[in-house]
Amino acid sequence: MAGEDEEVIGVCQELDQLVLRLMSELETLQEKRQTFNNLVEQGWLSLSQSRFAMGNKSVSSLQYGHQMTPSVHIRTCVCENGSWSFEVGNIEAGKKHTPAKGLLEKPEVQELGSKEQALRRRKGGLSKKDDPPLSSDIPTEKLNSTSGEELEGAWQGDGLASAQNPLKWFGILVPQSLRQAQNSFKKGLILAGDIATLQSSIEVIQEQYRALLEKKKQLLSQDQPHVP
Repeated sequence: MAGEDEEVIGVCQELDQLVLRLMSELETLQEKRQTFNNLVEQGWLSLSQSRFAMGNKSVSSLQYGHQMTPSVHIRTCVCENGSWSFEVGNIEAGKKHTPAKGLLEKPEVQELGSKEQALRRRKGGLSKKDDPPLSSDIPTEKLNSTSGEELEGAWQGDGLASAQNPLKWFGILVPQSLRQAQNSFKKGLILAGDIATLQSSIEVIQEQYRALLEKKKQLLSQDQPHVP
């Protein structure tokens, strides 16, 4: 009986600790949600001010870029307690994981050259003697000595590089309110990752609390004498 009583007391202490953790994280979650709502409201307000200053048609979906690439990425991982962690980071920090570098390491110069020569032969504008050799157009030594930065610049020239600043879609000199809207939405995006992490942690705490509560009920039921 004494051992069972000590086990019940230990379970009750764990339940109390879980309740304190749960209340603390719920309070933090409420604060972050309030901050997130304020950032979103401030972002939309600044965007409305930009439309008023530049004109409604100057700040709309008509100015969106032809090709959109993400500027941030979300990195997820499982914590020791079983909850998920969501970390929002800039896409520049994860350049090694982007497919751009792998594609740039395999330049298809020869294939492009043969296609151009075949196109010239179809048109009949040049003969075989007039076709310049491929090595004279793009020397192999120059291609091999090309640095990664130059390759990345060439990739950016093709419009398939890392994401450009969306503010440039609306012009070079944009009002300050448009920059404030962008900063508000960026901060809100980072805060959304923190909120998702907190929600996952709270769900794990609730599951642990229910499991301990069930264990406590079983221990208490064993202590009660069986009435025939």
